[in-house]
Amino acid sequence: MNTVSGKTQIYAILGEPIRHSMSPVIMNKNFTRKKLDKVFLALDANLETFGQIFPVLKQLGLSGYVFTMPVKEAALPYMEILSPEAQIIGAINCVVNDNGNLIGMNTDSIGFWNAVQEKNTNHLTIENAFILGVGGFARAAITQAALQGVKNIVVANRFSDVTFIESFNRFLSRLKQQAPGVTVELIDWQPIAWKPYLAKAELIANGTPNGMNSIGDLDSTFPFDAVRNDAIFFDAIYVPRITAFLKKAKEQGHITVEGINLLVHQGAVSFKNFTGDDVCPSIMKADILNFWKENMKGERK
Repeated sequence: MNTVSGKTQIYAILGEPIRHSMSPVIMNKNFTRKKLDKVFLALDANLETFGQIFPVLKQLGLSGYVFTMPVKEAALPYMEILSPEAQIIGAINCVVNDNGNLIGMNTDSIGFWNAVQEKNTNHLTIENAFILGVGGFARAAITQAALQGVKNIVVANRFSDVTFIESFNRFLSRLKQQAPGVTVELIDWQPIAWKPYLAKAELIANGTPNGMNSIGDLDSTFPFDAVRNDAIFFDAIYVPRITAFLKKAKEQGHITVEGINLLVHQGAVSFKNFTGDDVCPSIMKADILNFWKENMKGERK
């Protein structure tokens, strides 16, 4: 890492838990490679503390931010400008300080699509998508899919999650204003009833925590037998790197996209927002894998 001085530009990721974040790793590695006088920190913040922490950081004039759970929505009121995707999604994960004006963006959205297309070596046209979950990442994925021309999107979530469903419906109203040609259907979490939708879907994406840290039943309850043979499977989870859900899909011959691919593709977009420079996602991926190998023995599966 370069020597930090009084002139060094400071960036930070905020969220909780923050200990596992790979953003400082990939950002600092590439700041150093490109000989940029910048440093990237990880700061703990949750919904209770964010309102005290962020106004101070804003006064200090940090050069940029990355937000992770649970503060992607809490940060919205502090922005002077929102990107079109961020306005639709209602959540931000990347902020650039432009002479005191904070510009909020959502790089998860395009990062998701770029990660999928990198693995879409058969050049499959995606017209139908099946998304699991209605949270922040799911909304980012749905938004980019709609903007990229996906015509039909089916979203599965438990109807009993009333607060999430109400928030999702408000999101849909914003989405329809910007992408009136897309059809989004919300269905309940009843895997047996998903089969007719899965038979059409070229892309299936898990945006829930089901499977994180190898906890969950998605791999055993998901009706893999109903999926078309050329469907692409995506999972936003990157701990473990290959979830049981993706492992089973791969065993059945499907192209799979890991959460680490999302992480590095959105990271590459954020890096360019911060610096104006391009960085190859594969380099960021190698940085993460090397870090895991050297520093996290016994912590990962």
